[in-house]
Amino acid sequence: MKFVFIFVFCFVNLMANDWNAIYEAKKDEIQREFEKIDSARQELEAYRAATKSLFDKREADVLKKEADINKTLEEISKKEDSIKELLAKNEQILAELKTITTDKVLQVYEKMKDAPAASIISGLPRQDAAKILYSLPPKKISSILSKMDPAIAAEITEILRKDELFSDNNATK
Repeated sequence: MKFVFIFVFCFVNLMANDWNAIYEAKKDEIQREFEKIDSARQELEAYRAATKSLFDKREADVLKKEADINKTLEEISKKEDSIKELLAKNEQILAELKTITTDKVLQVYEKMKDAPAASIISGLPRQDAAKILYSLPPKKISSILSKMDPAIAAEITEILRKDELFSDNNATK
């Protein structure tokens, strides 16, 4: 029995040493794995911090560029409004100049004797001649037309009759 007892004691002792060795090996392996995980966690945290920093920087850049674009758009809008105002003023001035010029021309033809007026109007393009005559008083129109060549007077009369003076096709001529 002693022998069995010694044998069991040795066996248990050997097994305990093996178990301690296995335990120590597993402990070392777990420690290495834990260190790897900790290292990976630290790398992940550093990567997250770097990514967040880069994201924040880019977001700030985008916001700055957006503010610059909005400022530029506002300036363009102001300039566009200014140009529209200037264009409207220029068109108004041009209309006034045309009215003044037309009024002067009409005054000249109203004061002119019929024969010279008929001669001059006969030499003008038919649309322009019709526009001038259209603006004159009816009595003056009839006396000028009576002094013109009958063919020219007929063409101008036809234009006046059809009211072609103000159609879109002839407005630019």
